[in-house]
Amino acid sequence: MLQPYSWRRRDGGAAAHGFFNGRVLKESLGQALVTFFPVAGRLAQAQDESGRFEIDCNGQGVLFVEAETDVTISELGDFQPAPELMQLVPQVDFSKGISSFPLLLVQVTRFRCGGVCLGIGYQHAISDGKGFYNLLTAWSSLARGLSVATNLLPFLDRTILRSRSPPSPTWQHPEYCESIDEEQQTPPPSALSTSTRILSLSLDQIMRLKEKANSSTNGDDINRYYTTYEVLTAHIWRCVTVARSFADRNQPVTLHVTIDGRRRFEPALPPGYFGNCLFHAVVAASTAELASESLHRTAGRIRRAIRRSDDEYMRSSIDYLERAGGSTIRIPGISGSPHLKVISWAQLPFGQDFGWGDPIFVRPACSWEGSCLLLPKPRDEDGGLSFSICLEAAAMERFKGLLTTDDSTVLSTTTATSLPRLDSRL
Repeated sequence: MLQPYSWRRRDGGAAAHGFFNGRVLKESLGQALVTFFPVAGRLAQAQDESGRFEIDCNGQGVLFVEAETDVTISELGDFQPAPELMQLVPQVDFSKGISSFPLLLVQVTRFRCGGVCLGIGYQHAISDGKGFYNLLTAWSSLARGLSVATNLLPFLDRTILRSRSPPSPTWQHPEYCESIDEEQQTPPPSALSTSTRILSLSLDQIMRLKEKANSSTNGDDINRYYTTYEVLTAHIWRCVTVARSFADRNQPVTLHVTIDGRRRFEPALPPGYFGNCLFHAVVAASTAELASESLHRTAGRIRRAIRRSDDEYMRSSIDYLERAGGSTIRIPGISGSPHLKVISWAQLPFGQDFGWGDPIFVRPACSWEGSCLLLPKPRDEDGGLSFSICLEAAAMERFKGLLTTDDSTVLSTTTATSLPRLDSRL
């Protein structure tokens, strides 16, 4: 995870005394790491036959960097994911092996206008996004002089997600593949001319989509009122598929979505579970089906795939990975394929108040073709949603047009100015 948070001083101008004070941030982060101590360790590879990754809690610490630039936040537009944003996150040398670099990277960049960006790089082998946000919330609370809420305290016993003995998968798991063939190989970045955009839907636009999707509900469990997530994901998937203009109308396409399993297990995991509890659901269709069927039907496909991820299915998934040994198991590649991956941050906090208010932007620093990220929204917004999406350039233009013209659902877009180069000025 590479993520910049951006704050603008309300009075503008040069940074005032105490605004995003580096000492306060470092000391409070150190306090947070006492509780979240695995984050201060390093990844290591087990010396047994499994060869799996482990966290060595050796207390080597995290990387904290402070930087300055003579550009202003406004010159970066709305922080659309771009290579330039990578300069807002500390860079490390990955060639020395997994045990050589920190698991948390933090960079505080001060802009000429007085604004600040907190760029964070985080190793997902430690935890998923929920665990990361618990750490971030604890850090921001300590920076404001508060104690850490009980529900944020990390639960570190990962044996509760241990496979059964012996591993006994009861389902097929199309969300994983055992090898990478030519069709699944991700093309080199230079082979794809991609475009990344951050698009926004107002509350009114979302409600019209939901009204359309729910016009055929009949009250049964599968067809009851569809959620915002189900409807918006279905709408994006349909438009992306049509925008890609496949020559074969029967081209198989899949949608990959992530699911937080914490509350789906029986019993549910402790709220502070600190680890990776993300599971994956796959929805399959053909281009012809998505182009012709109703939004209601596509939303139903997504609901059924998500509903399948109950306690038994997730336990089966754990057993499947354990029995395979993990050496060749991976999630199928998305970039350059006919498929789409949607990840939701929408239920996560928009940002953290370290004592100087909420951020004005929370963005991913990078993206890959075929990825869509539903973004958290500021507290003062009207209930709409924004999302970041990366597609091949030609498909992006068609995608925006489809979203604009689909049953008069008007999609507003924000256009960033040309991003200045930052490398010579940091």
